[in-house]
Amino acid sequence: MSTSSFDLVVIGSGPGGEVGAIKAAQMGLKVALVEKAEHLGGTCLNWGCIPTKALLHSAKLWDKLKTIEEQGIEIGQPKFHWNKILERKDKIVDAQRKGLRFLMKKNKIEVFEGHGRLTGKTGVSITAKDGKITQIESKAVLLATGSRVKELPFAKSNGKNVLNSDHILSIDHVPKSLAVIGGGVVGTEFASLFARMGSEVTIIELLPQILPSEDGECVKEMERNLKKQGITLDTGTKLKAIADDGKQVKVSCEGKDDRFFDKVLLSIGREPVTEDIGLDKVGLTSEKGGFLKVDEHYRTAVPNIFAIGDIIPTPALAHTASAEAYHAVEVIAGHNPPLINYSANPNAIYTYPEIASIGLTEEKCKEQKLEYLVAKFPFAPMPKAKIEDATVGFIKIIYEPKYRELLGVHIIGASATEMISEFALGKVLETTVDEIGHTIHPHPTLSETIAEAAHVALGGAIHM
Repeated sequence: MSTSSFDLVVIGSGPGGEVGAIKAAQMGLKVALVEKAEHLGGTCLNWGCIPTKALLHSAKLWDKLKTIEEQGIEIGQPKFHWNKILERKDKIVDAQRKGLRFLMKKNKIEVFEGHGRLTGKTGVSITAKDGKITQIESKAVLLATGSRVKELPFAKSNGKNVLNSDHILSIDHVPKSLAVIGGGVVGTEFASLFARMGSEVTIIELLPQILPSEDGECVKEMERNLKKQGITLDTGTKLKAIADDGKQVKVSCEGKDDRFFDKVLLSIGREPVTEDIGLDKVGLTSEKGGFLKVDEHYRTAVPNIFAIGDIIPTPALAHTASAEAYHAVEVIAGHNPPLINYSANPNAIYTYPEIASIGLTEEKCKEQKLEYLVAKFPFAPMPKAKIEDATVGFIKIIYEPKYRELLGVHIIGASATEMISEFALGKVLETTVDEIGHTIHPHPTLSETIAEAAHVALGGAIHM
């Protein structure tokens, strides 16, 4: 047992923890990073954002290849090798892991491998896999322990034919049939992925629509396109049970005949990891859902202990955790950073077509009894959309009528997850729809559609 002293100890190395550790080191703090998993990077790098997007990119390319002759290019009968697609995914993840290790070394951050637990307001113990315990002291602690896959008590994954979102990343073949239980972001992304690779996919969702937090018009457009891709949408349906006989899985739902699938993906959300990290040693307790309560600077009830990311009740997104960590360590370093504007926090869904959004939906505007106007323009008329076979979808701007500031923006279509950044910056700068309309956008680009949508609010779109 040894003891070292730091200015900041970060527990958890996901997109929140690693950003917090690096930023703190850049500001001159002596930093330790504690991680219990085999690799740095948390869920996002190892089981979430990066590997899933690598697979989705391969699926997108495969989808394009199936119609490549329409581009005047002949390559014969295309085929894919799933094992090589997985190998490419693993190489990308491994390169990022090595990059993270390099950044820790570059910034002189001491990495401790093991389970980190608070032992007091300034103490942290790290239990390594071999049972060895290391004690360290710190002026401040940043809790960034992230989340894990949520399981249904009556229908749990087994890693064989009943999979969760961690398991399915290493599935050794594309299943003939796949049931996705849960039509949220993760479920729809995997549905889109495997449908493009040839699976017969059914999404089973308890609520009346998939992607319940997204704008209703965007969801309708998404549902239309998923059906065109051959995906069956079974919304408003309650799962009763699943049974795996080793060869196929029986799925039982209320009011439905039993159905059989080669594989089932359980995708019902995630839950925060806040147990067994020593909260009781400092007088902290988690609230409903396992979340920790923090103030606007992510400080817990213990002034020198901060918490960010999936363990607090803010959007459970990688970039959100990174922004929260960046803010928290600036506070720890004695700075006074501006508060995070969550209305400018972008959502990004990497289905085909993509969905991206910021701010309020029309449904939320109505709930809050806000006055609002809508300006919307489709991608279809734009020349670059035709060039790139990206005519599906639209851009929808919701703005308030008095000052014409943005209330929300919703994009469904190709490159939606890239284009939303313009609106996120605009929201931070309190941009008006008029200013967006008067901003010159390059031609020909998909981003011209942004200007066209804004022109609708200025009296009429030019190219429709």
